[in-house]
Amino acid sequence: MGKCLRYITASTDTEEQSFPVPKALNTHAEELNLDVLLRKADNLRAKETSKTESFELLDDYKEKFRDEVEFIWRFARAYGDMSELSTNIQEKKHFANIGKTLAEKAVTRAPMNGHCHLWYAVLCGYVSEFEGLQNKVNYGHRFKEHLDKAIQLLPEEPFLYYLNGRYCYAISKLSWIEKKMAATLFGKIPSSTVQEALQNFLKVEDLHPRFSKSNYMYLAKCYIDLKQTKEAMKFCNLAEQLPCVTKEDKMAHEDMKKMCTAFKG
Repeated sequence: MGKCLRYITASTDTEEQSFPVPKALNTHAEELNLDVLLRKADNLRAKETSKTESFELLDDYKEKFRDEVEFIWRFARAYGDMSELSTNIQEKKHFANIGKTLAEKAVTRAPMNGHCHLWYAVLCGYVSEFEGLQNKVNYGHRFKEHLDKAIQLLPEEPFLYYLNGRYCYAISKLSWIEKKMAATLFGKIPSSTVQEALQNFLKVEDLHPRFSKSNYMYLAKCYIDLKQTKEAMKFCNLAEQLPCVTKEDKMAHEDMKKMCTAFKG
């Protein structure tokens, strides 16, 4: 993460609106047009090991395409990737905040673009990890608002239903005091059920079978909560067949091992 630290120390949060990461030496010799650049960045991002390279490629072109919506939301997404990849708290927070600012700009420019709403929601989620309870609730509200809008605009995108399932599952587990805090801020108590979460995770599997180890883990969790042990075991076994690709997958793998051990014990 040496390069990450270089980005951090050379910029400040007050510069967010003007793409604070300093212009790096362009390591990509050819000048790419927008379509080619976006396709190349997307292809690099498809591999977990190339996400940093995808970010750096976009960073090289941030001045040239700074006003292009399709560029802005991808750059926001790339900042989110950098936040997730970093193991340094200061870096994680820094990248998440800049990504959120870019995603907000994208939403403002293109309110009918589902990808802008998707990544604004995701970045709000990342930023909320560094906030106190009141701001967590605030960002949670924004997350859900923009997630719902993204689902309206991109109804066939499985990742959206995975995120919605995660949200429903988390809300179903909120304590009474957390629900009261949300009601104080927004005038109503957020509510959801494990059954609602389950329907979202099943929708993911319907749209994209074998979507991720994490989706199978949450399906198993939902079925455990609903006391449907046979179905839970089914998804534990399916999860074991998938490789660990992302950091989230590795965490899911550890959770799945504990769940499967409990079943088999």
